[in-house]
Amino acid sequence: MRVSGRREGRAIGDRSGVGDESSPMREQLRQWFGSGRSRSATAQRWVSRRQREEFRQRLLLVGIAVAAVLVVLILVTGAIYQYLYLPNQTLVTVNGAKISRGDYWKMRKLELLNQVQQYSQIAQFASGQQRTQYQQLAEQARARLDTVESDPVDTQTVNQMVDDQVLLQRLDTLGLTLTDADVDQVMEQFFSPAPQASPTPTLGVDPTAAAWATATAEAQVTPTPTPEASPTATVEATASPTGDDENATVSGTPAAEDRDTTAPGTPAVTPAAPPSPTATPNPDEARATATATFEQYKRNVLDTAGMSEADFRRLVVRPEAARQKVVYHLQSAIPQRGEQVHAAHILVATEAAALAIAEELRSGADFATVAKEKSADTATAPNGGDLGWFPRGVMVAPFEEAAFRLPVGEISQPVQTEFGWHIIKVLDHEQDRPLDVNTLQTLRNRAFTKWLEEQRAASTIEWHIAAPSPTPTSTEFVPPPAAPPTPTPTPSPTPTLPPSTPGAGETPEPTATP
Repeated sequence: MRVSGRREGRAIGDRSGVGDESSPMREQLRQWFGSGRSRSATAQRWVSRRQREEFRQRLLLVGIAVAAVLVVLILVTGAIYQYLYLPNQTLVTVNGAKISRGDYWKMRKLELLNQVQQYSQIAQFASGQQRTQYQQLAEQARARLDTVESDPVDTQTVNQMVDDQVLLQRLDTLGLTLTDADVDQVMEQFFSPAPQASPTPTLGVDPTAAAWATATAEAQVTPTPTPEASPTATVEATASPTGDDENATVSGTPAAEDRDTTAPGTPAVTPAAPPSPTATPNPDEARATATATFEQYKRNVLDTAGMSEADFRRLVVRPEAARQKVVYHLQSAIPQRGEQVHAAHILVATEAAALAIAEELRSGADFATVAKEKSADTATAPNGGDLGWFPRGVMVAPFEEAAFRLPVGEISQPVQTEFGWHIIKVLDHEQDRPLDVNTLQTLRNRAFTKWLEEQRAASTIEWHIAAPSPTPTSTEFVPPPAAPPTPTPTPSPTPTLPPSTPGAGETPEPTATP
């Protein structure tokens, strides 16, 4: 009975809503009178907002710190890439030796600085439009200095650096060595105020060939005729003692010092006093001057190029010393005399044209006349196809073989080269003849070029950038150095009719008869 009453009371309480903690009435009473539980909930809500604000602030600080770390990482990565990775990046390897981008930057800047100096110096002695052009070239080279590291790689500069490496590595193929003394001597050559003893003596020429060259140079000098005094240009006058008589004139030809012999555009230098001979500095003075000049060059040029003295010796002076040794060794081996032929040729484009000309010559046509009329070689056609004297090694192989095999006075069958089809006539042949000065120099230059090409072909060169395209072979025939010069046509004067003579096609007006 008691239990049931309790249950009934609980049931009544449940129905009345008093016993439900979540009932509206009880919640209303808590709000009216307050309770510890309600205050605790409010405090929890207030603490929660503060914690959330602190949490947001911590997140903001963490975000800022992370962003700062990322920025620093990006800057450090960029600096490592720009100043460590890129300068050490390999552009080319030559037999395992690396050519780095950093060395390329130094060499490229040095080239541009030298261009600025050269163009500026030329502009000082030029005038008008030519001076403006050289000034613009100097400014363009100066502007490219700031963009070397971002510009595409100049393959010509890298190719030169490859040649330098080949030179240094292949000296032993000629039995040559390079010492520090050789490098020091070339360094002094660069900056010495007076000519220094060269490690490679100057090569001479055959005395007979030198005499030929002198005679040719003298024959090409056109004497300047002396103007005759005009009788109307002479005025009798009395010179004023003071020199300021306006009516005074000079009779006759002016003296040499009064004439303006300066060519247009060439600055005239008039010394205030006769120049005194400059004493040649002794070796110690020359060495001291060279050192001072180099220090100035280092401040003005090398520092701008980012090149130290060690870099300059390694990248510039040592290759130049090696080049001088190789050039002298190869050129000294070229004989100053040798077998030569004197030949003429007719050049045409097709075999059919060459066969037709050969038949015409066999029928008795004059070789020189046919060459003037039909040869495509404009340099030798006016001279009847005359090529002058040439030794072996000057002409292309098929032409040379035919010319040296042909008897004197004979005419060859058509000979094909990369220039077209040739008909060759040998005019003379000697077994021991001095080489013309220009021919000898051509052979000497070709000796070095040929050797360098052979050494490059024998080397292992790996390009980590786009390899430079090969230089296109010229398809234009070039006569030998000793070929007679092309005659310059003399313009014929235009005939001038006298005023009283009617012009061509004109009808003379009738003259009235008095």
